[in-house]
Amino acid sequence: MKTESVSIVQRVRRLLKIDVLANALALLRVTEERSRVIEDQLHNTLTLLRITEERSRVLEDQLNDSLTLLRITEERSRTLQYLSNQSLLAVNYQIDMLLKWYVESMLATSSLANNSAVVAAGSIRLETAYPIALMSNDHVAPDSTSEGIVRPTQFVKHCIEVLGQDIRCLDLGVGAAGLVFEYVMNGIVAIGVDGSNFCRQNKIGYWPLLPDNLYTCDITHPFKFRQADEEGPVNFDVITMWEVLEHICESDLASLFYNVHAHLELNGYFIGSISLVEYVDAKGVPYHVTLKPKSWWQEKFRENGLVMLDDHPFNERLFCRGNGPRFQDIHNYFANPNEGFHFVARLIERS
Repeated sequence: MKTESVSIVQRVRRLLKIDVLANALALLRVTEERSRVIEDQLHNTLTLLRITEERSRVLEDQLNDSLTLLRITEERSRTLQYLSNQSLLAVNYQIDMLLKWYVESMLATSSLANNSAVVAAGSIRLETAYPIALMSNDHVAPDSTSEGIVRPTQFVKHCIEVLGQDIRCLDLGVGAAGLVFEYVMNGIVAIGVDGSNFCRQNKIGYWPLLPDNLYTCDITHPFKFRQADEEGPVNFDVITMWEVLEHICESDLASLFYNVHAHLELNGYFIGSISLVEYVDAKGVPYHVTLKPKSWWQEKFRENGLVMLDDHPFNERLFCRGNGPRFQDIHNYFANPNEGFHFVARLIERS
């Protein structure tokens, strides 16, 4: 009986071993199958990586081709820009030569000496202890002072329509003096003042034609215009400043406005434009040193006894600046009000 029990136990153990072995073999087969699947997936992944790498090489080649094309385009653009700049310089040179020829021929052929507006201006004299704005970058790097050669016929005709023929006009920051010359050609007594003597010394624009109408002085310091045979100061019906105020340091604005206030007739108009964009010289030094929004300028006017008018009799689309793009007037303040604005102002005690 005992021997038979031992034999049964041994048989059970053998069966258990067989089952364990069978399970182990089954597990191995499953593991092997899964390994094959993983191997296939790995193989597919490697194949995909190779394809991706090949495509990356293709894209890299295409990118290199694009960069090469961009470099070629940039080089051609520089060439075109250079040619364009050279053409512009050539045109400006021809314009400059034509203007000089025009002014020099006017000296020989015109009768400006007998012009009533020139004769009247000849009796007006400027008094100042500051004949040049020595610290202004417009004098140090005077490229900007050569502007203003254009004769704004429409604006002058419009002033005559609105105010009549019997007016006196003062242009501060006159540049090449195109506005003053246009006034004179229409019989208007006009004076122009610039902070730099560059145009006078180099006979630029209309300075050689109007020695009695054009002056230099630092308009941020005291100055007076006097009639030769009178004690009192000379006042003006219209004072203009075309894109000049932003050239004045904020600390100098009060003295400038004082001069405007002192020379403007009680019923007169202070007219002009103010740029809101940066403008620098060849070395990066700014010409526009006071860039402020219109609301700031309106308050600054009020602080100094002037008020900008919302309603006035003038057509701003006929103003000298801010109605471009055109020669020496590239901005249009109606199309792009972020670039600047026009103003028409009067004395507060008058308004």
